[in-house]
Amino acid sequence: MSKQARSYFQRPQPYRRRTQRPLNSLLWLLPMLAVFHLGNLWWRTNLLAEKDIQRALSYVGVTASWLPAVALVALLFIQHLVRRDPWEFQAGTLLGMVAESLVGIVPLVALGVLTDRMWPHQAGADAFTPAQRIVSGVGAAVYEEFVFRMLFIGFVLLVFTDLLDLDKHVVGTVAVLVSAAVFSLYHFPDLWQQSGVTFPWKDFVFRALAGAYLGVVFLTRGLGVAAGAHAFYNIYVTLTSRG
Repeated sequence: MSKQARSYFQRPQPYRRRTQRPLNSLLWLLPMLAVFHLGNLWWRTNLLAEKDIQRALSYVGVTASWLPAVALVALLFIQHLVRRDPWEFQAGTLLGMVAESLVGIVPLVALGVLTDRMWPHQAGADAFTPAQRIVSGVGAAVYEEFVFRMLFIGFVLLVFTDLLDLDKHVVGTVAVLVSAAVFSLYHFPDLWQQSGVTFPWKDFVFRALAGAYLGVVFLTRGLGVAAGAHAFYNIYVTLTSRG
């Protein structure tokens, strides 16, 4: 049988594998990046995650406001090339990822109800209007998932699984838990500068559990669905906030 014939009769990859392709994640993240950066031209959200990425890039002599977006797009593009995934796009896959992202907020909402906690704002998003909170929430979802899931968990897996050949399930579990703790602490940027302040354990635990959930979503469903669920949850909190 010829190569073309074998390719024709091959069974298509299931949806769950297509959603984990970097190219499909990128296609879902691009509208979110556009919402954040276009909104940021009007409202300066001063998003902490984006600023920290800019600060990290400045250490290697690279400075520009649009570089965090370029870094994210470039890394996903490089992943696509390294994995040698096919250059194909299916609208049904992208629509499925949007639907999964919407459904993915249900555990976060339930967690917030059970712990009587909701994320009041994104890191660095104090005193924002609702429109600013939506723009900031979408940006926070993309860049926080980029930093704490794609970079952090991805780096740990690369070192301890690919290079040191340790058990991927053990390494993945530890990476998810550590990234969740760091993710939670990240939302208290000014706490360490205040003396005599009681550590907000309930808020920390809620965010850590939410971060662990998003870490599992990242490992099992991909960056696009994790960021989408994070973004829709931030929007949900903004729209249902009494403040």
